[in-house]
Amino acid sequence: MAGDAEILAEAAALSAQGRAFALVSILSSSGSTPRTRARLLVRADGSTLGTIGGGSLETKVISEALACIAESKPKLLRYELTESQDINSISMHCGGTQELYIDVIPARRRILIVGAGHVGLALARLADYLGFLVEVADDRDVAAQREDFPRTVVFYMDQDLGALLSRLPDDPSRAIVVATHSRDAEALRALIKKSWAYLGLLGSRKKVSTLFKDLKAEGFSEALLSTIHAPVGLEIGAETPEEIAVSIISEILSVLTKTRVHHLREDIINKGM
Repeated sequence: MAGDAEILAEAAALSAQGRAFALVSILSSSGSTPRTRARLLVRADGSTLGTIGGGSLETKVISEALACIAESKPKLLRYELTESQDINSISMHCGGTQELYIDVIPARRRILIVGAGHVGLALARLADYLGFLVEVADDRDVAAQREDFPRTVVFYMDQDLGALLSRLPDDPSRAIVVATHSRDAEALRALIKKSWAYLGLLGSRKKVSTLFKDLKAEGFSEALLSTIHAPVGLEIGAETPEEIAVSIISEILSVLTKTRVHHLREDIINKGM
C-alpha cells in the first residue's frame, strides 16, 4: 500500500511532466469508516496510487475525481456510509460519515516551436514565463547549445527535420508553431495530417500563399490547409521578435481557451455606459 511519501513523490513527478491528476484527501470522519486519514492519487487515465479504503466508496470517488480532472475544478464531497438510498449515501455497512476533498492539478499547456531562430527564441522565453512546457525542434545542433534559451526547454535535434516531426504522435493538447529558416514546407508535410491543439506558421502573407499553392499542388486539400493558423498570430502591429511572440501566444491562448478575441471595452460599450 502506497504511503504519503510515495504519493507525494508521484504527484511531484506528474507535475514536472505537466500531466493532469487529482489528489483526494479525507478531511474528516465520524462513526465507523474504512479509513480516517488517507490520500488517493487519481491520474487522468483512471489509474490510481494509494487508497481511501476501497470498496464502493473508492469507486465512486475515483469517478468524481476523473470528472473533476476533465473540468479542471476541485470538489468537496460528503458521504453517509449507510444503506440509505439518499443520493449522497454510499451503500456500505460502516454507518459513518466522511468528508473528502478532491484537489485538481491540471495539465500544463505544451508548445512545440519548430525553428530556433530569433522569433523561436522570443516565443520560447515568453511561453516558458507563462508556464508552458516548451519544446524546440531544429535541424541545427548548435541551436541546443545556445545559452539564451530557458534552461527548462526540451530540444529535439535532427538534420532530417521532416522525419523527426513525422515521429511525433498526435497530441490534441499540444500547440505547434512552425518558424524555420528554410524548411517550413517539410515541417508542414509532417504535421498537417495529425491532431494538434493548434498549428501555426510564421511568415508573410505572400510566403504563406506561395507555400499553400505548392502544398495544394501536392494533393493537400484546401480544407486541411485552412486548419493552419497562417500567417500566425493576431494583428497587433508587431514588428520585433518579442512583439511577434506576444502576437502568437495571444492567438494560441484564444484558441486553447475558445475565447473570442475582442477589446474588453466593447463589453461595456455594448451594454451601455
